[in-house]
This record gives sequence, structure tokens and C-alpha cells, in this order.
Amino acid sequence: MNLLNKKFPTEKSPSVIIHLYYLLTSITFCYIYYHKFIVKADFFGAFSSGGIYAVLNFEAVKPIQFRILIPAIFKAMKLVFSFIPDESLFFLLTIVICYFVLLMFYFLLNEYFQSRAHNCWLAPFIIYPMIWNFIIMNGQFFYMDFSVLLIIIIGLIFIVKEKYNYLLLLFFIGTLNHPSVGYLIIAFLLYNYRNPLKPKTIIYSLAMAVIYAGVYSVMNKVFPSEEGYFVVFNLYRNLSLVDILPMHIIARDFFFNFGGMHFFILIFFITTAWHRYISPKMMINLTIIPYVLSVFIFFSVEEIRNYIALIPFVVILCLLYLSTFENSFLKLYNDVKTAEKK
Repeated sequence: MNLLNKKFPTEKSPSVIIHLYYLLTSITFCYIYYHKFIVKADFFGAFSSGGIYAVLNFEAVKPIQFRILIPAIFKAMKLVFSFIPDESLFFLLTIVICYFVLLMFYFLLNEYFQSRAHNCWLAPFIIYPMIWNFIIMNGQFFYMDFSVLLIIIIGLIFIVKEKYNYLLLLFFIGTLNHPSVGYLIIAFLLYNYRNPLKPKTIIYSLAMAVIYAGVYSVMNKVFPSEEGYFVVFNLYRNLSLVDILPMHIIARDFFFNFGGMHFFILIFFITTAWHRYISPKMMINLTIIPYVLSVFIFFSVEEIRNYIALIPFVVILCLLYLSTFENSFLKLYNDVKTAEKK
């Protein structure tokens, strides 16, 4: 706790209060998630999206078998807390991860907005789209969904703080969790859009690409199950949903993904308000464009949990839009503004 306090704001509110605020918020959110998903999760089935034990026993199908990070952490916790039932232990794990999602998002906000006092209270705003994409609109339990969001947020922090060696380490860990970590390569390139051919940009981009290809190539040989798949071409199937799904379901998914926050982003770009923020820290959030395109091509477009990794980008862009209003309390650092463009 003392280590966290060194970097936590002390103005206007004691840091312990903020930590407690994040913890209680996490418990509340995860309690609802627990009753919708965890309490009835299948931790053993080889074909189960929650099959933690199947992964640990090397019996899960692709691509679930490749997502070994959370099962490994869960097993370590089980060795210490063997008396706690599986569902309760996983509930505790989700609370811890959710707490760090809030804490790390606070650190990410500090890279954009000047007031740490505002940022520490604003960070739990990320729970709003999480409620929609993790609970309300989500119909399927995947044990790695919380860690996907956490790894993306930490990756963005390392990118904007230009801690690229830490980024490589996180990227390797992320490949053991979920393939969505690959979008950090795109985020890294967008952040370095002014110097795409700079040696450092090329080296770190290639390093992440090699790690990504290497880890999954090794996993494909170590876990040679013929059942399941790693990636699938889903474009035609997604386009056909217009004729298959009822119109009210399509409208629901379109309007309530992220709780409707994506409409603020559309306004942000349509009104060209974003022009005043053309900078690396702004451009990194355009990762949402290739991400959405890839969902249409390789994933199930109607599965709302597939957009979880986009949540920090969506929230940051919404806050950037709100900062354009007169007398907004969201004051940006100069390196976020176009005025600093060279």
C-alpha cells in the first residue's frame, strides 16, 4: 500500500480513501458479475469457455488452451487457499483484477489530464461501459476477460510513458492471456506515427510481432489438439446476421455497446473537434478503427464481450471530447494538444 501511495494523489482526499473507493467499487461490480456468470461457470469442461481446470490439465480445445495465464494464477491461489470453493476463489481473483483496472486507469488518465485529484475520482467511470459489456449485454463467461482489459490499460501506460522494455515484458505475459494483446502493436505504431521508420519504432514493433508469432507457434506445437481453432474468417457470417437476427437485437447491440458512449466519439470526429488534439496521445486511441474492422472479419460481431479491449480507448476519447466544452474541468497537458505539433 505504501508503494502505491507514493504515486497516488494526496490533494483534497487521503489516498487510503481512494484505494477503499476502488476496492468497494470493484466488490460491487464483481458481485453482480459473480451472480450472473461465476456462480454457474463450468471450470472443468474441455469445451467450456470457463474451463480453467481443463486448461491446467492440457485438455482444453484451441484457443482456450492457449490462454494459460489466469489458470496458472488461479492454481497458485488454490495452493494457498485450498479451503475456498472454486467459485468464491475466482470471485476474489476478479475483485483483485478489477481493483487494478481502476488503479491503472487512474495512472493512464494522469497522462492526459492535469488534475490528479479529479483523475482519482474519475477513474471508476470506466465501470460504466464495463457494466454494459461485461454484464448487461454479455451472455458468455470467459475467465480471461478482466485480465484482457487490465493488460491493455497497462500496455497503453507503458506506450505513452515510452517504457518500451516494460512493454515487451508485458506483451509476452499478455500473449499467455489472450491474443488481443496484439492490438498493442497497432497502438504502439499509432503513438509513433510521426516517426514510423525510426529505428526504435521498427525494432520494438518487430520484437512484439516476433514474440506474438513465436509464442503462439510454440503453443500450437505443444498443444496440438485438432479440435477448436485459433482464428476463423467470419466476415460473410457477420454480414449475414442482418438477415438472421431480429432488427431489435441489431439495434440493441448497436446503440448500447459501451452503454452508448461510442456516439460521443462519433460526434467528436464528425464535428472535427478532435483536430485540436492531433498528437501521439490522441492518435493511439484510433486503435479502435482496425480493432472494429478485425472483429467484423475474424470474430463474432454480435458478441459484445469481444469489444472489452476497446473500453479504455472509448473512455479516453469520450473524456477528450468532454474536455472541448467551455469551462470543462478536464484540463489537458500540452503534449495532448495540436498546439504542440511540430
